[in-house]
Amino acid sequence: MRLIQIICVISMASSVVTADSYTILGTLTYPNNTAVQYEEIVIECEPHAYDCVKFSGGSSMSDFSGGYRMELEFEEGDDGIEVILTVRGERFYHTISFDNSSQSNGDYYAYLNLTLAQDPPVSPLSAGFVCGTLFFILVFANVAVRTGRRLMTPEGRQRFQGRSPMPITECRICNGTVRRHLLVRHLIVEHGIAPEDAGALAGLQFSDERSEEEPR
Repeated sequence: MRLIQIICVISMASSVVTADSYTILGTLTYPNNTAVQYEEIVIECEPHAYDCVKFSGGSSMSDFSGGYRMELEFEEGDDGIEVILTVRGERFYHTISFDNSSQSNGDYYAYLNLTLAQDPPVSPLSAGFVCGTLFFILVFANVAVRTGRRLMTPEGRQRFQGRSPMPITECRICNGTVRRHLLVRHLIVEHGIAPEDAGALAGLQFSDERSEEEPR
C-alpha cells in the first residue's frame, strides 16, 4: 500500500509543468529620442486570438529614463504567440519566440525598444515660460508704440528729454492762443495794457484756470 502511494506521488509530480519566465524589456521614447516617463504599457490581443488571452491585461510602467520591463509566464506551447503592447493609444506587435530571445538560467529575455509616433506633450513649465515671454513681448510692444507716438509731437519730444512743455492759454481779449508764461507780455505789447494791469489780469486768469484744472 505504501509503495502504491509513493508511485502516485511520483506520477503527479512528473505531470506538473513548470512555467518559465519570458521577459520583454527595452526603452520607450518619443520621435525626438525623449524618454516617455511613467507611462503604462498594457498587453492586448487581436480578436479571436485565444492563445494570447493568457497574456492579455499584463502591464508595466516606464521609469524616469523610459525603460520598461514586462515578465510573462509561458510554457513551451506558447512559442509563436503574438501579443500587442499598447501605450498612449499606439500599438506595437511582438511575437514570443525562443529563437529571437536570449536565455539565462532557464529564463528568456527579448529586447524591444518602442518609439511613439506622436510628439511629446508640452510641459506646464514650458507653457508658463512661453506665456510669460509673450506677455513681456506684448508689454514691450505697447510701450514702444506709445513712446513712438509721443516722439512724433514737439511736446512729446520735450517730455522724453526731461523737459516739461509750457502750457498754452487763451487771451481773453483777442481769444488768441499764447504760452502761459508769455501772456503778460502779450497783454502789454499787443493790447497796450499797463504792466501792473497786465500782471493783475494774467494772475486772475491763471487762478481761474488752476481752479478749473483741480479735480472736484
